[in-house]
Amino acid sequence: MKCPPFLATDAERLEALSRYSLAGVGPLASLAPVVKIASRILRMPISAVNMIGSDHVFLAASTGIDEAQVNLGRDVSFCAHTITQPGVMVVRDTANDERFSDNPLVTGQAGVRFYAGVPLVSPEGHAVGAFCVMDRHPHPEFSAEDCEQLRELARMAADRLELRRIEVAAQGKVDRLTEAVESEPQSRVPSQASPIGSPWVQTSDATVGRTCCLRREAFYQRAEETLSRGGPAAILMLDIDGFKDINATLGTGIGDAVLHEVARRLCDITTEADTIGWISGDQFAVLIPVSDSEHDAKACAELLVTRITEKLFVDDKEIPLSISSGVAIAPTHGQDALKLISNADLALTRAKATCRGRAYVFSNTLLKEAVSRRLYALELHRAVTAGQFELFYQPQFCLHDGSLRGAEALIRWRHPKYGLLLPAAFVSALDSGSLALSAGAWILDEACAQAAQWRRNGAGDFRIGVNLFTAQLQTGDLVTQVISTLNRHGLPPQALELEVTENVVLDGEDQVLELLKQLRHAGVSLALDDFGTGYASLSTLRRVPVNRIKIDRSFVQHMAESAKDASVVRALVAMADSFGLQTTAEGIESEAQRHMLHQLGCQEAQGHLFGRAVPAIQFAQAFGLHSELLPAGHSI
Repeated sequence: MKCPPFLATDAERLEALSRYSLAGVGPLASLAPVVKIASRILRMPISAVNMIGSDHVFLAASTGIDEAQVNLGRDVSFCAHTITQPGVMVVRDTANDERFSDNPLVTGQAGVRFYAGVPLVSPEGHAVGAFCVMDRHPHPEFSAEDCEQLRELARMAADRLELRRIEVAAQGKVDRLTEAVESEPQSRVPSQASPIGSPWVQTSDATVGRTCCLRREAFYQRAEETLSRGGPAAILMLDIDGFKDINATLGTGIGDAVLHEVARRLCDITTEADTIGWISGDQFAVLIPVSDSEHDAKACAELLVTRITEKLFVDDKEIPLSISSGVAIAPTHGQDALKLISNADLALTRAKATCRGRAYVFSNTLLKEAVSRRLYALELHRAVTAGQFELFYQPQFCLHDGSLRGAEALIRWRHPKYGLLLPAAFVSALDSGSLALSAGAWILDEACAQAAQWRRNGAGDFRIGVNLFTAQLQTGDLVTQVISTLNRHGLPPQALELEVTENVVLDGEDQVLELLKQLRHAGVSLALDDFGTGYASLSTLRRVPVNRIKIDRSFVQHMAESAKDASVVRALVAMADSFGLQTTAEGIESEAQRHMLHQLGCQEAQGHLFGRAVPAIQFAQAFGLHSELLPAGHSI
């Protein structure tokens, strides 16, 4: 057995480890979900967070292994080797590795035959521990994608450890902090009508200015102190809606003044019982230590929102404000500061998504949804490497003569557990994640390759439609990528139609418009998808260099029964015609809809009446294309 080497900076490393104050506290509850997620996603029976001491290993969190079954001496620890090198240390078969073949963890009751670990690094850059997964069977197939997932999970663990370090550091300063609070001159007079308030500490932050807001670390500590007494409390998280737009349109100077005024108003509204914190950017928090009623806490949050958003002037200009709030109460929604603040933040996220300008109270459903999204994001990484994505094709027909004009390529996920998943189940997670660029490039290449085959086998002027992810429109190489893909498959530019939504165009207007102009100049057709459901104006439509608008199925679905929906479709077709644009109607399911659209002058249509989205081989058989399949294993 080869003992792990000691780092030259081990003394400094141990000093950094001591700042987490882990001695004698047992496993950390905040890390338990992370190790469980690791075991599930990476399909490993054992996952652990190990902190490496001078001669022993502290098991901060684990699943699948009993601490009593493991010799936690540093000399036999796999993780003690991990912290001596950067990146992921992978031992695919411990029995064939000279460092570990006679290790008691391998030959003894634990029977570890596979190990992969990532160092956990302190803010000073010292590897204080490692996040690892293990198995009692070798894993020669552990891939680069698996390593990336392990790194991502390690970052989650490191973030939670960092919050503990912050709490420990703040605890050491609590006496001095209290003295500072008590010694402050009482220059602020609380509002007499105010039902809530805050003890305060001045800060000298250039953005918020000198206010009564605690910085994030001190606020977390104050929350932990309050909750440790076991009494009721509530956390209110507040966020300025559209603050990015204020900075972008009015300038950062105005934005800073708005932040300062919001902080001042919070301080004026509140009294001595509560704590105000400036969390980050445009986000504030209020700790109410006497409330255990969801109704009362929500009422307080909505009162704060109302009072803060009263008329606000900067440099004689009125700045309209909207503020959303998330509410969590102890002990119902959590008894430690990290959990309660995290849950209030989840409620804030839901408020901003569904009821901006209002307060939303946390529920366990929000946490389950957040965990589900996290697991889904990790599973999407595995779907990429395992080739689980497929393209289906839905035909598009000319309403005038019934001829096949092309198809829209639609992604599907053949999930090993849940079967075939439609885009609604995963596209939003894919679009907002790091995989959007690689998935988008694969879809473009796969669709163009298939269209080129069909054109070579008698499909004539067949056109393929491809939806773009938001991330693709935010990079500078999309045009080069599209042209390269077309050339690689011998496909003329007009055979490709790229689809973007109205809101994507508006969110990144200048950059997106420039990319679209370049693509249009290259001869590629462009379409605005789901038209009529977003916020595009006539002036936007005039400036966007598209060839076509696609009328959303929500208008088509009831147009034969609803005069209002029929009027909307009529107006959209007329609008497109006035701009010289083509129109395609989506979601056609009846002959009555087809007839009305033809009468209104809509040129093309797709929907179940003409054909559902199907795999390439079924599409080819249905429309007599008789093309060869793409080579096996053609995946991302």
